[in-house]
Amino acid sequence: RTSVGARTMGSKSSIDTSETSEPRLKLDEVALLAYMRRSCPGFPRQANSVRVTQFGHGQSNPTYKVDCARGAARGSPVLATYVLRKKPPGKILSSAHAVEREYHVQKALGSLTEPKVPVPRMQCLCEDASVLGTPFYVMSFAKGSIFLKPGLEDLPSANHRAAVYDAMATTLGALHRVDPGKAGLKSFGKPDDYSARQLTRWTRQYRQSVATPEPFMVRLIQWLTENVPETEPSGAVVHGDFRLDNLVFASNTGPYGDRTGDAGTANGIVAVLDWELATIGSPYSDVAYCCMPYHLPSVDESNHAGMASTAYPAFNKAGIPSGVPSEREFVARWSKESGLPNPMEDAKKWSFYVALSLFRGAAILAGVRQRASQGNASATNAHVAGTLVETLGRRALVVAGVFDAPIAVASLGAEKRARWTKATPATFGLEPTERAGALLRTLKRFMAEIAFPAETALEAHAVSHTRWRVSPEVERVKTLAKRAGLWNLWLPVDSRALLKIAHDPNTPDGALLTGPGLTNLEYAHLSGTMGQSVWASEFFNCSAPDTGNMEVLLRYGTRAQQEKWLAPLLRGTIRSCFAMTEPLVASSDATNIDSRIVSDGNDYVLNGRKWWTSGACDPRCALVIFMGKTIPDALAQSKHTQQTMVLVSMNAPGVTVVRPLTVFGYDDAPHGHAEMLFENVRVGKTESTLLGEGRGFEIAQGRLGPGRLHHCMRLIGMGERALVLAARRALGRVAFGKPLADNGNVLQQLGSMRVTLEGARLQTLEAARRLDLEGNKSAKGAIAACKVAAPKAALFVLDAAIQLHGGLGVCDDTPLARMFAGARTLRLADGPDEVHLETIAKMELRRAKL
Repeated sequence: RTSVGARTMGSKSSIDTSETSEPRLKLDEVALLAYMRRSCPGFPRQANSVRVTQFGHGQSNPTYKVDCARGAARGSPVLATYVLRKKPPGKILSSAHAVEREYHVQKALGSLTEPKVPVPRMQCLCEDASVLGTPFYVMSFAKGSIFLKPGLEDLPSANHRAAVYDAMATTLGALHRVDPGKAGLKSFGKPDDYSARQLTRWTRQYRQSVATPEPFMVRLIQWLTENVPETEPSGAVVHGDFRLDNLVFASNTGPYGDRTGDAGTANGIVAVLDWELATIGSPYSDVAYCCMPYHLPSVDESNHAGMASTAYPAFNKAGIPSGVPSEREFVARWSKESGLPNPMEDAKKWSFYVALSLFRGAAILAGVRQRASQGNASATNAHVAGTLVETLGRRALVVAGVFDAPIAVASLGAEKRARWTKATPATFGLEPTERAGALLRTLKRFMAEIAFPAETALEAHAVSHTRWRVSPEVERVKTLAKRAGLWNLWLPVDSRALLKIAHDPNTPDGALLTGPGLTNLEYAHLSGTMGQSVWASEFFNCSAPDTGNMEVLLRYGTRAQQEKWLAPLLRGTIRSCFAMTEPLVASSDATNIDSRIVSDGNDYVLNGRKWWTSGACDPRCALVIFMGKTIPDALAQSKHTQQTMVLVSMNAPGVTVVRPLTVFGYDDAPHGHAEMLFENVRVGKTESTLLGEGRGFEIAQGRLGPGRLHHCMRLIGMGERALVLAARRALGRVAFGKPLADNGNVLQQLGSMRVTLEGARLQTLEAARRLDLEGNKSAKGAIAACKVAAPKAALFVLDAAIQLHGGLGVCDDTPLARMFAGARTLRLADGPDEVHLETIAKMELRRAKL
């Protein structure tokens, strides 16, 4: 058992406590047998061997089942079964893994007759690390079932589910009625300032587990610090990790109708496990922690493997099943059993305790993530659980009512008193915020007065013999955009914390490097306006593939890589391209990439043919992000760790632009879409590798979220521009003696265009909102849906607008033809519709099974 409790394994809804497997961290069975013989009361004298297996759930302290047998051969009779729990090996945090405290609190509680708190019987505590390498204790084996899913969907009836939650509330209430003095636990912890001390402890543990604190955690720590309750009930024994999957029930259907329990298990619970975090403190923290499933993102197959189901179970998309109480009902029952006031009567205080619980979970999982990287995590799914730090941190901000304030990570260190951005209340609407609205008004004025008038000169340049040179008009408009404060609008909310380049945001240059720090939802409104012109995104340094490449450098680049490549990209003095797609493989599946990256001493040697490398033809393009395989298929243990991304200079020997490709006849000069050849291109490993060898697929997936959503936002803008042009055409064009606007069919078409466009707009804004609140994984389905809906809607509106314009619509005298070509291409470039639809369909099929 561990500080994050039993964890769901696959699709199982419960586990038998007898389920174990071969140990991942081996024990010296000879030394263990000798120790147990002399130290465990009642150890069977006939036992001459122990068989040790390991429990598969848990993240912190390795926990083993110890069968004591007569004879070493398999099948020898088992005379007694115990459970052993020990500290993990290696370097660990000083405040964590306190098995000694676990032993003492359970021994004390086990001696009580009233109130009765079911715990395993303690056998012995060994603090001598020479026996098994680290301290450990031995306890009795609690046979029964552990329920892993809070919805309890597999139980026979609503009555069965209600009985389980009733038993949980009753047991927690009994724990909080324990008098620490009578139990011999008066010195087990300090009774005062519990929440403040908990916040300090978990903040310290989190900081020790990360090299650089994540911005959302920085913001959360600040909010919690500002909202610690002035008064709270304290002085109770608190479990610290009390939840459904830390309870062993006698029956696999729960206590309803169960007649197997004795007086000690009257409510069906055999044992409460995982006392590592137990102390003296505020009981409100326990009940809030127990209510975490009510506040986590719901689970479906789109997030099952890496979402809350892996470490912190949540309800599924179907909602809370019948029989399971609401959060308010559960807390009220606990309040009755404990004899303490109901904490939900004070909404602000309750928000604090829930947010603190989520923060603590995130801090614990940051430690899991660190141990997984060191190879000494006790659970098989530790690498997955570590990804949940962001999920829990961001959910805590939602509970707190803040989620979008950009905070500098530097404020945690030497600049501890640096200015914090004021928190903004969470909004569940899709309208622009006040700051986004102000920028939107400036942007719309800029588009009308400067961007749209520039299109005539740019279209003329695009068909001239000098089209592969950069138009002076582009640079002129870019300069004006910088002066207007409309530069790098795409930069994410946490960009200031991620930027490793020395800068002063109060200077003009520093402001260029940081942008306004918008959320995805805020930027969606601006990007839609920019999308009304195919040229506009570049004016504001918000065009692909530079935005995606800059975000990769921002999130995964070293300081040296950011200084060399990101700084000039953010200033708009160079451009970049992304070399991933290949002509000979289906590149929508990143694992198919066949280009080779071969290690040669301190260098990599690159070979491969790429195409549709957008931006490579631009004379300003200085950087290629190249994706290839460092591990051949024959040697790969996982197809998702074969790929590596490296930074390559366009001037490197062996880099060749073979030809520009055309899109429906457009070559999009000077940007272009190139076929490229990489022949024995040599790059240094240290200065060129992004994140690490074998991390390319991971980076590619991270690049698909916000960056790809930008395309959907721009497509809505294209459709909006087309609808305006269509309406003006209908008003001004006369056919068969009357304006087109008087034709019923035309009116029907215009109405359908607005309805289609508005649906896609709302879908895109909702995907952006979910991306802000829940992160990439949870918003996966919403993003996939708008990637299908946005281009289809834009194409429908563009096609109808072209039809209304007749011959004018298919030539370059209007922007319609160029926009149609771009929108149609995005149904491939932004991932094929088929891939997105399959993702969505699988999610629907899984929901249907719930």
